[in-house]
Amino acid sequence: MKKTVLSLMLISAISIGFAQEEEQPIELEGVTLKPLNLEYMYTVVDKNMPRSVQQLERKVAQFDITELDIYNGDFEAYEVFFEQHNGSIIATYDANGKIMESYERFRNIALPLPIRDYIAERNPGWKIHKDIYIVSYFDDKDVSKVARVQLVKDGLKKNLKIDVNEVYALAKN
Repeated sequence: MKKTVLSLMLISAISIGFAQEEEQPIELEGVTLKPLNLEYMYTVVDKNMPRSVQQLERKVAQFDITELDIYNGDFEAYEVFFEQHNGSIIATYDANGKIMESYERFRNIALPLPIRDYIAERNPGWKIHKDIYIVSYFDDKDVSKVARVQLVKDGLKKNLKIDVNEVYALAKN
């Protein structure tokens, strides 16, 4: 019992001693923090969309136009083209690196479940054959998110244009 009490007293004394040490501030050298295009990220990136779509949108938001060789700050806008296997984004940055507008186009992605459910409810028996997901972003305006879907059934084809934001609003109700 004495050993246990002595051990507890020793541990307490040691922890009090460590707690009284003064913390030294850490200084980081050579680190520059730049804000992301957070407004773009919050309005465009849809966590329900496939990871490949989200990754390209995040890449666009994190892109630093000022690090390009052609950047000199003399132009009002810089247009940058981003591409991957299933889609592309054309983003227009101002001289400070803020995204002013973007146009996104992704082909044959796995549309989110609320959109697939919306299509299935209104088109029983039809199957999604092709789809294109289009996002138009303009700074200080509502973002447009549209899915253009081609359905097939018994050799017939049908094309739909779906407002993604509207479908999400309906799904919440």
